[in-house]
Amino acid sequence: MEFGPVPLAECEGAILAHAVFLGDSRIRKGTRLTADDIDRLRAAGKTSLIVARLKAGDVDEDSAADRLAVQLMPPAVRLSKASTGRVNIYAVGRGIVRFDRDRLKAINVINEGITLACVQHNQLVEDGDMIATLKIIPYSVPETALAAVLVASGDTPVLEFHRLTARPFALIQTRIDGMKTSILAGTEKVTKQRLNQLGCALVDSRDVPHDSAAVAAAIAAARDNGAEAILVCGASAISDRRDVVPAAVVDAGGVVDRIGLPADPGNLLMSARIGTMPVIGMPGCARSPRLNGFDWVLHLVLAGIPLADDELADMAIGGLLMEIASRPLPRKMVERRQPDGVDIAGILLAAGMSRRMGSRNKLLVDIDGVPMVRRAAQAMRDGGIEDLVVVTGHDADKVEAALDGLAVRFVHNPDFATGQAGSVASGIASLPAHVSGALIALGDMPYVTVDLIAEMVRDHARLDDHDARISFPVHDGRRGNPVLWGCRFFEALKGLSGDIGGREILAKHAGAVNSITWRDDSIHRDIDSKEDMAG
Repeated sequence: MEFGPVPLAECEGAILAHAVFLGDSRIRKGTRLTADDIDRLRAAGKTSLIVARLKAGDVDEDSAADRLAVQLMPPAVRLSKASTGRVNIYAVGRGIVRFDRDRLKAINVINEGITLACVQHNQLVEDGDMIATLKIIPYSVPETALAAVLVASGDTPVLEFHRLTARPFALIQTRIDGMKTSILAGTEKVTKQRLNQLGCALVDSRDVPHDSAAVAAAIAAARDNGAEAILVCGASAISDRRDVVPAAVVDAGGVVDRIGLPADPGNLLMSARIGTMPVIGMPGCARSPRLNGFDWVLHLVLAGIPLADDELADMAIGGLLMEIASRPLPRKMVERRQPDGVDIAGILLAAGMSRRMGSRNKLLVDIDGVPMVRRAAQAMRDGGIEDLVVVTGHDADKVEAALDGLAVRFVHNPDFATGQAGSVASGIASLPAHVSGALIALGDMPYVTVDLIAEMVRDHARLDDHDARISFPVHDGRRGNPVLWGCRFFEALKGLSGDIGGREILAKHAGAVNSITWRDDSIHRDIDSKEDMAG
């Protein structure tokens, strides 16, 4: 490329190197000068300009940038159209960016006019984030330089983008005597927040004694509940391969690949697997929402990157996280967004025939001086359910009378004798179109508390994809009632029949479950007989 001052008469077709101001207007740098431009410049008194002119074998900046970007970048990203020699590369979806450090460096030493910069290795990015930029600095570069870049890259993409694939997770915590329950609750809350931000569901959460047999049994139960990845947070840090948590993995038929991570905080992490299912022993720092080595490992798992020794050893570079906040989470993920348009209605099923109670309708039996069905309805209203639908059937008039004065509305299920499914369908069909979720409760569970209702509504509403999730309370490893269904399941719920409730739908969507740990067995206590009331 030729570059330098040239008489104005010889500048047509050349590239203007520096902007020229002409009164109220200007001719921008990089402009390929036309005859009209030359006339304007001559009228302004210009006699020469600094210009660039391509020679044989040169490639202009935009063409060079476009060609290199197409050949150096993988198909799973979005490229901008070259402008002023620059192509920006953007993420398509949430994922991590990876590159070969040596190849990237080799590309950047070929020619000083060709630069490729990208975010850090294994950086987590959101959809639309810029992950790299390719810039041709001069107005052209030799064709030979482009060829040399391709040789240095090995004719393959120098950058990789791995989209994260959501998985249903289980959390197993171990406890020892004297351990505060608030620690377990706080760990579950932080873990759920981490997973929700990554689009993953916590489908199973339980705490067990700090014993390898108990942990192994919990792993088996979590897999039965649909977990495809398991997190184990021990009451005591893992200090040896023969310790409780790694021993439990082996007892469960798994393999412990590595104990220890060259990242701080996060040193005391265990990487293991049972078949293809990852099992991560969480370091103690994972109880905190602050960035730590566990976050990096979690991203690799969701990106489908095997947790090989070389992979984990590479985390040593930039791994001193306490001092340098390297590879932080994207701002969109750190700043928790409150979802818009969350409108959760309630459905109380009160249509059953109460056969096991004998001649009395159990829903009308007093519990501490209040009809059972009224206690259940009052808890839902006081827990934050403003639109509460009560589905009636057997003894409909008496049930309505028991709820007199409460702000509820009634829907009658004429087919109540065929089972619960029809009542669920009737309740769902009565909801307005704007409702984004429905908390379905049973009228024969009078010990469900206001606090539980409020916690379920609050926890479900925090989910970014709340409309596609199913929230369950869990106590002692067992799921209970009520159940909060996102609106994407409404059509399926309306199509139910018989007495199966939503179990069939749940079985097909185990990965949509949002597990909410509860403190007592009220979520399991329904009243079917006089003996149940006595208990």
